[in-house]
Amino acid sequence: MVETEWPELGGTEVQYGDHTWELTGTVDVGNTGDALAVEAKQVNDVRQRRATLRFGLEGDSHSLNPGDLGTHFDRLERARNAQYLVVKKEPRTYRYELRGIEYE
Repeated sequence: MVETEWPELGGTEVQYGDHTWELTGTVDVGNTGDALAVEAKQVNDVRQRRATLRFGLEGDSHSLNPGDLGTHFDRLERARNAQYLVVKKEPRTYRYELRGIEYE
């Protein structure tokens, strides 16, 4: 995995598992670019537990190049019952689906 900082992602909140999580901006990109691990802290609880939110691509979607990342976070979006982290790197847009959480 390649660790990178996406400052524009820091402070963004996402709802998952009946909790609100604030993303830190620290992102690990999988070796093939098909998975993202985003550090987060729980903001709706006084303990402010830390966790890693896991995002993955659907099927044969194109993925980011871990060797040429830069900062390309665009937005978080909700569609039906899923949440996505959207990354734009011209000329492509990548949609990583939130798949799970790993508590620290």
